[in-house]
Amino acid sequence: MAQAAQLKALILAGNYDEQFKFLYKSGIDDQRKRYCAALERFEAHFGSDRDLWIFSAPGRTELSGNHTDHQHGRVLAAAVTLDVLAIVAPRSDNRVDLRSEGFRPCQLDLSELQPLESEKGSSVSLIRGIAADLTRLGCQIGGFDAYTVSQVPFGSGLSSSAAFETLAGCIFSYLFNGGRIDPIQIAKTGQFAENQYFGKPCGLMDQTASACGNVIAIDFADPNQPQVEQIEFDFSILGYSLYVINAGGSHADLTDEYAAIPDEMRSVAARFGQTVLRSVNPHEFFLKLPDLRKEVGDRAVLRAMHFFEENERVALQVDALRKKNLNEYLH
Repeated sequence: MAQAAQLKALILAGNYDEQFKFLYKSGIDDQRKRYCAALERFEAHFGSDRDLWIFSAPGRTELSGNHTDHQHGRVLAAAVTLDVLAIVAPRSDNRVDLRSEGFRPCQLDLSELQPLESEKGSSVSLIRGIAADLTRLGCQIGGFDAYTVSQVPFGSGLSSSAAFETLAGCIFSYLFNGGRIDPIQIAKTGQFAENQYFGKPCGLMDQTASACGNVIAIDFADPNQPQVEQIEFDFSILGYSLYVINAGGSHADLTDEYAAIPDEMRSVAARFGQTVLRSVNPHEFFLKLPDLRKEVGDRAVLRAMHFFEENERVALQVDALRKKNLNEYLH
């Protein structure tokens, strides 16, 4: 924790280059400039006499396990080198003043922690929901000023929302709880905020991948205690990189379509007396296909087939990466 001028001097002197190499792999000089510019923007909004913290939370990609998390399935995911960066200073009151590059100011009072209908779908709702859940868990919360800048393209499928939730969870953890909030809890709190305050019925994969980092295998058989395994595998050593194309789209108006996916999968599970597809025997499912098509429709059946295939694929790909067998993984 230091003031902006001191942090800029340390960054430009290369004191944080090892951290930048870990987070971004390359483009270290660009990151030095980016961090210094963010510090200057914080100063412009909030003054130069503040003791500051710097936080980063990554976007994520799913390597395998698409729409399996909300059915208590398996996921293979990875954090990416595109992140949301925040310059933060604590306040002595319960107010949050958040300024983000390219967005309108976000301000709220954490003395009120009930969900507000008028805030649904906004960043304000996520901060309020995260604060509410942490308070429920007995954690401390407080106000802060922050300036954020994001490299995670909005609507890109890299989950800018989960990165933002992870960022907010880490801010509360380190500013007010000594950094003691577990990454899995930060992920679960982010999901709570997105489900109950933002209004999107998401699973837990996005938040877990962002909060835990690196390449991870997650088993959501018990979503309250997901099993997370760090997979030691560096695709770049073998000459592979993940490329992201920013198509300029947005998921903002697709919440209803998104919600239909878990709803239809659960409608299939219900035909077997279960709440999620992870509890359904795939063999029994395929035996009952003709009846299921009549009862729930082809789209729900196809989505259930997708789940069973993806859930199995994750297990095979994780095993391949454990064995360092890229050809088997790609197959």
